[in-house]
Amino acid sequence: MITKMLKVTLAASMAMPAVSAILPGNTVFAQELPAEAVTENTMDTTIGSGLEMTDIIETPELDGTVELPMLPEQAETEIVLPETGEITEETVAPEVTETVTEDETAAAEEEAAVAEKEESDLDARRGGTDVGCGLTLNTRVNGVDMTVHDYQVGADQYDVQLGGTLDMKKVWSNYDAFKMAYILKNGKEAFRSKALVGSYDYTFTINTDVVTVNEDILLSTDAWQEAFETGSGAAAVGFFHFMKCSGVTYNPTTGEVKVTFTINENGTGQVKVASIEDSAGSKPKEIFAYSPEGAMVVKNENFKKGASVFVGKATFRGEIDMAPWMALIFPIRFEGCIEQENLTLDVQDASVHFDVINGTWADGTKDTITEAVKVDVIKLSEGSHMVAGTLEEHQIPTGMIAETGYVQESGAWDNEPTTEENATIFHKSGVTTRSNGLSIGYTYSFPGEPGKPEDPDNPEQPDTPVTPEKPDQPDTPEKPDTPQNPGTDEGSSGSHTDTDKKPDSGSNNTNIESKPASKVPTAAATGLGFTLGLQALSVAGILAILKKKRSK
Repeated sequence: MITKMLKVTLAASMAMPAVSAILPGNTVFAQELPAEAVTENTMDTTIGSGLEMTDIIETPELDGTVELPMLPEQAETEIVLPETGEITEETVAPEVTETVTEDETAAAEEEAAVAEKEESDLDARRGGTDVGCGLTLNTRVNGVDMTVHDYQVGADQYDVQLGGTLDMKKVWSNYDAFKMAYILKNGKEAFRSKALVGSYDYTFTINTDVVTVNEDILLSTDAWQEAFETGSGAAAVGFFHFMKCSGVTYNPTTGEVKVTFTINENGTGQVKVASIEDSAGSKPKEIFAYSPEGAMVVKNENFKKGASVFVGKATFRGEIDMAPWMALIFPIRFEGCIEQENLTLDVQDASVHFDVINGTWADGTKDTITEAVKVDVIKLSEGSHMVAGTLEEHQIPTGMIAETGYVQESGAWDNEPTTEENATIFHKSGVTTRSNGLSIGYTYSFPGEPGKPEDPDNPEQPDTPVTPEKPDQPDTPEKPDTPQNPGTDEGSSGSHTDTDKKPDSGSNNTNIESKPASKVPTAAATGLGFTLGLQALSVAGILAILKKKRSK
């Protein structure tokens, strides 16, 4: 009777014992292939390729006696005769060595290569689905959507964010198609018992020449988780219950940022299909997020006209697989790739204003002349910069003409314009300049001649104010002489003669009895003044009135 011994090598990639599915995020799942996921033909093919028939050995059947190999204890003994003459026994164990020939080594390597290839072929036979997903991008500066951002005087820095929207409709459409086919064959509860594994990466590149990174925020998984949850809103609340930010990397040399999200429900590394089916917002049509606020800024000293904040391509790339995996449409691989939205920096042209005083331009006009100058931001040091440009020679006015009364040869600029490169400074951080935004002015003036009017529009205006003459003081009335023999008024009891009267000088010797002006009653004089007019206000007028009364 001949006994045949069959040596069978089972490839490591065979689905029946185990299958290794390497998923994004370096998570390895070894799962048994469900029988319902493999057709009869597929199974036959799998088994046929997985089993390897080798070396059929025929051995004769013996008559019940088997010769066993000699054990070490049964080895022959060698008698040694020492010099003493005594006879002793020493057991010598036979040397046992294992020799591997080159042929055996080559065969082992070939066998390993075949096993690896069979595993690869088996994974390829799983199929899977590649889904192209639409991807759109947009950018923000200080919370406002824009694609071009202008330099602003007085600002220290600008917060910049990159936003992306990934269309997930095709991913979930394929998922639902598999779901329906599986439920029709195996029932709803069987499908709900499954789980999903997978991950996706979001990759973009920043321009490190103009962007300053705050790594505390940029590398924070919590910050990115919040950004995606907030950006996608209620429509994806269930999705981000199991899709968690698992890592962020940043290469400061290349500027590449890679953000990884992995399916991880409650720390299990997967999500139950039942959770997806029962939770609102678990299959969002799109996911959307801006990068976290404060993670990337453009400082004014790094501002460069025409520079792009983000460069190259931005990519969403991921995979969703079934656990245990099935050789149908899973895994679902999706990718969205697009040239990044280039947020462009710009510096608007500055303006230079020229004015003339006490004269005119060469063409006889006096209006302000304005010229535009191209400028850029020049970095002086960390935290310091200036905005400067270059005036062209033809932009600077010449041939100014002095107006009448002003010295032609004495005309001059208040600050001499120059055509040196970047010598016209419109703004310098930390320094107070004559600038108004990105605008400066120059004035050309002619000084006036001594004694000539300074203001040509008011030629009668004197150089120095004239002190007005002091008004004449009113004449002091003369005090009348006091009579030595005063007479009595007419009608009194006393009598008098002409010899008793003192002649009044200037009255042609007319005798007048009068009282000194200082003795005239104020009330009487005032009453007369109101009655007779201004004449009564003088002493002569009062004396005339008194004389008239005496003659009555």
